[in-house]
Amino acid sequence: MAAIKGKPTPENAAPAEPGDTAPAGKKRIAAALARKPSRKVAKEMLVLELRRLRAMFTEIAERYVANAEGEMAAVIEAVEGKSLPVARVKTMLEVVRAVSVKPRKGRRKDLARIERATASLRKELGE
Repeated sequence: MAAIKGKPTPENAAPAEPGDTAPAGKKRIAAALARKPSRKVAKEMLVLELRRLRAMFTEIAERYVANAEGEMAAVIEAVEGKSLPVARVKTMLEVVRAVSVKPRKGRRKDLARIERATASLRKELGE
């Protein structure tokens, strides 16, 4: 008996066990998933997960930057829109000038320093 192209002959088909309702293809998939993945497959899975993690990191960083810049923009608008006493302006200048960062190093602690300074300025402005 000649097999139709792409279809197994009845002799080559996976034998079905009595009382088994799942098709043979689903059994093979389940068996393949139950096996320990090969080194190559595991490595590919790791690379995919790392790429997904990198994309999430980028998204979080973009949102973080947008939020921080928004806070700073709000402080700038508040300073521009208010009439402030000289003493308060001097205090705020001291806060801004006291921020010591090294932008080229790209450290989180530098971002935290800027955030603390921005929060302090918002507090000083009463916002």
